[in-house]
Amino acid sequence: MSSYQLRDTATRRLLARGLADYAAAEADVDRLTDELEHDLAANGEGTGRIRLRLDVEKVTAGTLETVGHHVLLLGVDDAPMPLL
Repeated sequence: MSSYQLRDTATRRLLARGLADYAAAEADVDRLTDELEHDLAANGEGTGRIRLRLDVEKVTAGTLETVGHHVLLLGVDDAPMPLL
């Protein structure tokens, strides 16, 4: 039986594991994005155009296979700052 997990591409840190299928991994990417934006706002920090790269990995009998990539761009909806 296969499961899926999410890993930060740059740091190789495992962010989520034991996800049932690719759709569950996609949903977890959305959850992670919302959680990060919420945490930054709670700390009074703007997202400042953060870019995260995540790998979706399929795990079958202990073997990892990268089956998808996501690039999250946080803060792209921020209003532009006027030039002084």
